[in-house]
Amino acid sequence: MGPVNVWQDGAFTIVSIRHGTAIDIPVEQNILRQRMALFLKHKQRKQHVIYTGRIASLNMLAARFACSEEFASITQAKVLVIENVLNRTFMNMMLRLNKPAFPVMATASVEQAKRLLTESFSR
Repeated sequence: MGPVNVWQDGAFTIVSIRHGTAIDIPVEQNILRQRMALFLKHKQRKQHVIYTGRIASLNMLAARFACSEEFASITQAKVLVIENVLNRTFMNMMLRLNKPAFPVMATASVEQAKRLLTESFSR
């Protein structure tokens, strides 16, 4: 198992990041490749994505790439499972700097993320 695993869970695309992973451009490219493979395999609409895992760090270029058109082309909405207020504050700061072309939200659990995506973006 690598630092990132991506799979389809019904209507949701799950991105699981191994605890302590440093997020840089190669990691984001790996995420994009795995998500794109699922997107093409399932011939679905844009993905409802849930990211889980506690990262060690986030490179600014990787954060910008995660908000790029490449990701926007396959993303309906993205929810980050974030367990503490400090990380949620950091997420909001990064979103203001990078301005993704798709909604990005945060919840405290995968179950909350699924509920939020279902209620906000039902297909």
